[in-house]
Amino acid sequence: MNPAIKAIAGSLALLMTMAAWPVHSQEVIPDFYKDPGIQPNRSYVNQGFGEFIDPFTGALQLHYVDIHLPGNGGFDLKVVRSYNSTSVEPTNPALHESLAGVGWNIHFGRVLKSRETSICFNKNSQTIADNPVLELPDGSRQLLAFTGTTAPLLVTTQRWRADCITSGAGGLAVTSPDGTRYDMNQLVNLGGGPYPTYAWLTSRITDRNGNYATIQYAAAASPQISSVVTSDGRSVQFFYADSGMASRRITAISAAGQTYHYAYQGISNVRDKFQLGSVTRPDGLRWIYDYNGNLNNTPGSHIMRRLTYPQGGSIGYQYGFVHFDTQANPASRSTVVTAKSTSTGGNWSFSYAPGRPGAHDVTTVNTPSGTVTYRHIGPNYSSSGSVWMVGLLASKSLGSSQTETYTWGKQKISSENNFRPGAFATKVDIGEFNAPLLAERTITRDNASYTTRYSNFDTYGNPGTISEYGPSSGNRTTSLSYYINPSKWIVRQVQSESHAGGSISRSFDGNGNMTSITRDGIQTRHAYDGQGNLSATTFPRGLTHYYGGYRRGIAQSESQPEGISISRTVSDAGNVTYETRGDGSTWTYGYDSLNRIISVGYPAGNSVQISHGTTTRTVSRGALTQTTSFNGFGQPVSVNYGGIVRSFSVDALGRRTFESDPGTSAGTAYRHDILDRVISIRHADGSTQGIGYGPATRAVVDERGLTTTYRYRAYGDPDQPLLMAISTPEPSTNLSIGRNARGLVTSVTQAGITRSYGYNGSYQLTSITHPETGTTSLGRDAAGNMISRITGTVGTIQYRYDGHNRLQSISYPGSTPDVTHSYDRAHRLLSTATSEATRRFTYDRNGNLTREELAAGGFNWNAGYSYNGNDQLASITYPLSGSTVSYTLDSLGRPTAMPGYISSVSYWPSSQIQRIAYANGVQSEYGQNERLLPASFATSRQGSYFHRSILTYDRTGNLTSVRDRADADYDRTFGYDGVHRLVSMGTSRGRGSISYSGSGNITRQSLGSELIDYRYDSRHRLSSITVNGGPTNHFTYDTAGNFIQSSQKSYTYDAVPNLLCADCWGNSPIRYAYDGDQKRTHTTKAGVTTYEFHGVHGNLLAEYGSGQLTEYIYLNGKRIAQKVSAR
Repeated sequence: MNPAIKAIAGSLALLMTMAAWPVHSQEVIPDFYKDPGIQPNRSYVNQGFGEFIDPFTGALQLHYVDIHLPGNGGFDLKVVRSYNSTSVEPTNPALHESLAGVGWNIHFGRVLKSRETSICFNKNSQTIADNPVLELPDGSRQLLAFTGTTAPLLVTTQRWRADCITSGAGGLAVTSPDGTRYDMNQLVNLGGGPYPTYAWLTSRITDRNGNYATIQYAAAASPQISSVVTSDGRSVQFFYADSGMASRRITAISAAGQTYHYAYQGISNVRDKFQLGSVTRPDGLRWIYDYNGNLNNTPGSHIMRRLTYPQGGSIGYQYGFVHFDTQANPASRSTVVTAKSTSTGGNWSFSYAPGRPGAHDVTTVNTPSGTVTYRHIGPNYSSSGSVWMVGLLASKSLGSSQTETYTWGKQKISSENNFRPGAFATKVDIGEFNAPLLAERTITRDNASYTTRYSNFDTYGNPGTISEYGPSSGNRTTSLSYYINPSKWIVRQVQSESHAGGSISRSFDGNGNMTSITRDGIQTRHAYDGQGNLSATTFPRGLTHYYGGYRRGIAQSESQPEGISISRTVSDAGNVTYETRGDGSTWTYGYDSLNRIISVGYPAGNSVQISHGTTTRTVSRGALTQTTSFNGFGQPVSVNYGGIVRSFSVDALGRRTFESDPGTSAGTAYRHDILDRVISIRHADGSTQGIGYGPATRAVVDERGLTTTYRYRAYGDPDQPLLMAISTPEPSTNLSIGRNARGLVTSVTQAGITRSYGYNGSYQLTSITHPETGTTSLGRDAAGNMISRITGTVGTIQYRYDGHNRLQSISYPGSTPDVTHSYDRAHRLLSTATSEATRRFTYDRNGNLTREELAAGGFNWNAGYSYNGNDQLASITYPLSGSTVSYTLDSLGRPTAMPGYISSVSYWPSSQIQRIAYANGVQSEYGQNERLLPASFATSRQGSYFHRSILTYDRTGNLTSVRDRADADYDRTFGYDGVHRLVSMGTSRGRGSISYSGSGNITRQSLGSELIDYRYDSRHRLSSITVNGGPTNHFTYDTAGNFIQSSQKSYTYDAVPNLLCADCWGNSPIRYAYDGDQKRTHTTKAGVTTYEFHGVHGNLLAEYGSGQLTEYIYLNGKRIAQKVSAR
């Protein structure tokens, strides 16, 4: 007989046998439309936490991780709880065997087979009908196909392998593509009458580094998990009701001080079967699940109808019947989700149109943001020979904005016939069992196409070439190779990747741990201990960090360059509870039963306390409290920070639609399109910004109605755009951007002026070319640190770094003093020194600066800073005088008084100043408009106003007028062009205007009778200014672009460049000196030297000269007073 005819005959005989099987036998190889679990080649509707609705099968799935214990070497232990509505037979829910309620699964993986326990022997080598099936913890099933070889014996389309365990009771050793082995040899009869289903449950899990977990069962043939113990000492305990009986069910799972409790409800008229009613978390809050009863001929019997979140939000589900097979078996029907609704008002509807020859299955989902249409390859579309394609996503359309299309290829992994029992059993792939391979994906968004093609697949289904095509020359081809370790079954690990924009290569040890990675020629090396924990990393420049003492996957000790050591204590749950940092400071951390952080102990001062309520989280430190309130789905709806409240609104998809301004119900509203992009922003004053999207473009219509368009390049993914051009309402200011194959900016051109950027082979920035200064060359070390800089003829500036890539020294050419920096072991700057000035810093245990000293020009300064228990600045002790400025603070750390200077300060909820009452009787008041912009400013004393200004703005926030009620001479009006540059003004002196070039240079300015013309040289530097046609003031520059000469004065600079001298060749030169941080230390004018002290924050705190000390007092960084004294 012809082999093909023989194969077909064998398949038909098997199908006839299958037709005679009793209906109470539950098939382990599911029908196409009863496929449970998450499939990798589909897209799911999943707006809810853990929720997945399959648009192909119409099934509801819920997936949660109840217990998660991190482990050494990345070997984490998870207890997964999954619900699949397709697992529930509406007419006979007793068919589902589970320890967690009908429809639910809690296990660590298992192999299923119907009717017999001969799992390693391929009785019918022509077909998959008697093959075992792998079921993962999420309930998803993968058929194990016999390969025709002994290594591996069986393999799935997702490249899980299985080999026979010949010892003991037998079973299969199943290995995932990442090398994790599952010994599935706990044989259990799941029931099913004379044709039972058998399961081989996992008894041991071993990762590729040899870490393992042992799953212990109540008895030799029991599915009842009693405990899980890992090689590093972690353990999980399981507790049951009716232990050992048919009605057994998990009532609690406990690990590392956490316990989850499970409560059930019986099913009417169904003996020994229960539905999971609630899961109580360790914090006492519950997930609640409600189910339909027996609805007879109404869809949805015994399936979940509502779930309620621990925070109180709920989701309801409705069901319908769909007859996917109207030809071979018209009576066959599936129960599908037809509607979903949330307690916050969100509604979804699902409709299903089964396919036919040449037509896909179509599922239409109406969502709160629009209509999403899915097209899948269904069994009615496919014929024999293309069974492998059934269930694959063909396209997904999101309204009219975007369509994704998918093209699939195949790879043969077995010579067995492929078919599915059930309604479509007559369709068979003869002599081949194929794994689907994604060959092409095209996303068409806003009429622009983004295509990704996959080709040159290896025998494990890994693509060797990925080609991407997108708008604005977004074309790129990437070549990949893989680390393949057949003995460990590591078969999906990328080893190298390269394209025109760079390359990455990796090396691995025998366990598949990455020992080195080289990115564009720069290498980082790694070493591991016996458990696969990272023991050392050598970063570029040969800087090695050592790690040890691992517990729960966290290094409890670190040794770093520059003598820095870090130690930690890790709890059983894998939380860091105690940490000693490099400077010896200690930090403590507390956690609740859900491993949420609830306290932080600082080395000094107040600790942080965090408490969690059902729908609130409160964080407090000292007198400062922040309370966040959440809706029933855990989304923030308000934040009260130190008494200032902001509120938020979200839509049914979790997108923020409104956020209030601080302390008010007014705020900003947002609208989104079906792709979750913001399309409208409405401000509190009613002004609106609109955003539109076109082919690889985004057009922003601002509040004045002016449009700016952004053009992008993208490769195969429109969500990874690169900005290429900006078109503005003023065409002369349009801007274009050049990029290299890496996507880095190589040029920016505006109004004919180009600024260029160059890179080395490692794609580190090595040159910058500006027309004003020419080319600046930058040297780089392997870590990317800048080690040299050359601009013009200044010479080479050299930079050195310590073992943490902190800047250690700068060597300048010529007479410019070199600079050295030193740091403590917490990476805080301790000193900056040159031959002319030294600045030193001292810190408290929390890292706050408490003292800074400056020695420069023979003059010594020091300033002190003190803080309250919340690390908020409470006082500054000024240098020389030793006088102290104290701040009275509110809980937010804002000064509300400064004794001797300010009697009181009040703030708007936005934290902008509302009113200042000075100690001298002067008061300043600041108004605020709906956009939180300054609306008024008034200064008065005893009711007499010095200033009383009213400020108005256009709808984009540009200041348009200032009206001073105290003195009309200060009235002003302003006008702006399309890119918001000031172009007109009106004052008491008359009208004025300003003209610009396309690059933004001012070319002319007028006010009343005064006219100023500006001219620029060929390098776009200001070359002259002419006022009212009079004498022209000319300007010249050095090769570094520094302004060195005008018609009246000359200027000199050091190599930094700092200005050293003004009017150097005139009669009254002014000379300046600086410290290593480029803060000015003294000025000499007419032979008199004035010494200056700038704090680390940049504020000038004091200056001394000619026997006079002047101290400057600040409020929130703004100078509000000065104090002069003889010294």
